[in-house]
Amino acid sequence: MGSFFKRVIQKIWKLLLPFLRVLRGKYRRYVLVPDRRVLGPNIPLAMITGTKGKTTTTRMLAHILTKAGHVVGFATTDGVVVNGEYINHSDASDYYGAHTVLTHPSVTAAVLETARGGLLKFGLYRDRCNVAALLNVGKEQIGIEGIDTLEQMAALKQRVINAAREAVVLNADDALCVGMIGQYRKLRVILFSMDPQNQIVHEHLQNGGTAYVLNKSKEEECIERWDQNSKEPFISISELPTAANGMFPQNIANAMAAAALAEGMGIPLETIKEGLHSFRNSLEQSGGRLHFIEGYTQTILLDFLATVPASIALAESLERIEVRGRRICMCTTPGDRQHWHYTEIGEALGSHFDHFICFDVAHYRRGRAPGEISDLLKSAFVTAGVSPECIDTAREYTDATKQLSRVVGKNDLVVILMPSTHKFMPVFREHFAMHKIT
Repeated sequence: MGSFFKRVIQKIWKLLLPFLRVLRGKYRRYVLVPDRRVLGPNIPLAMITGTKGKTTTTRMLAHILTKAGHVVGFATTDGVVVNGEYINHSDASDYYGAHTVLTHPSVTAAVLETARGGLLKFGLYRDRCNVAALLNVGKEQIGIEGIDTLEQMAALKQRVINAAREAVVLNADDALCVGMIGQYRKLRVILFSMDPQNQIVHEHLQNGGTAYVLNKSKEEECIERWDQNSKEPFISISELPTAANGMFPQNIANAMAAAALAEGMGIPLETIKEGLHSFRNSLEQSGGRLHFIEGYTQTILLDFLATVPASIALAESLERIEVRGRRICMCTTPGDRQHWHYTEIGEALGSHFDHFICFDVAHYRRGRAPGEISDLLKSAFVTAGVSPECIDTAREYTDATKQLSRVVGKNDLVVILMPSTHKFMPVFREHFAMHKIT
């Protein structure tokens, strides 16, 4: 009988949801739309939100939980994975991804990337979780769907960590995250920071808190675990494959957040270390996020589609990569962004490459005409000082990859910013076959 009523309620909700979306869109400030809940088993659950780093942190934590013996289900913008196998490859950082994971019969622990769009459309899909993290709050999606200020974005994302019942993880280097620390006195708050001199961290320790901090230990950079009584080395950066010996500092922050979440879930510290040590920037474990594609005469780096925070972090990482040839970038970006978004991507990346190929992906046009995104990116790079002759445009990634294959030379650095490795890699392998090392 219980399952019958559950199905009836779900059908009624499905019928009402389109009308509630209209109300939410037109009268957001005046109408409270009920959240859509996922009814599933009571298993260990982590939720992760923020402007950047969500997908990688989700994957890292899922890997740690697997090392702890769980059958893990996780949902990200790349899709849903259960026990290491993809269930689907579409964006699943919303209600549908959560539903797939939390109702899967074999899952014993779950990690859910929780994005802005899903929160606005469906609300929070689970009333409570064991732990939750807010990684950062940036302006990347300001000006979309009624979120016009950083404070509004922070309030929206804070709904995720409000669901935590055991521990909250916050970025001590982010001012809006710092402002939330005192609101969770009844919960365990674990901070992470890239700055060992961060005064917020030291105050937190004096109050009995815990933090993961990047520090130098015996002349080597190391993530340390600090509490009121001790400061202990946790894992050195040389032992953290995703950091690539410090080339990708953004993954150091992601690793600290994943470690803090795992500790909040009661995972032994040794298991957390083992998980971080065995997690790599590979197509299998972290596809589409700062991983090098091996076996070609070029150095080829694949990363997620261009956003402003990711572009700034990537530009900093590029300074650490030795290049004997040219630097070439193939990139796209979401279409539902304000004009400043494209301008700032141009400013972040323009001076770091010799040639650009800008392209569209139909799914990410989001209301823009075919070719409009690539034209906007080209205009932004020209404004940033790139010669128009050094910028090509394409309507979709197959044509862009063909163009890329024609312009690259041996020893070039090629950076490809793509939304989906699942769809892109077969195209890449086909058109780059001529560049393979034989």
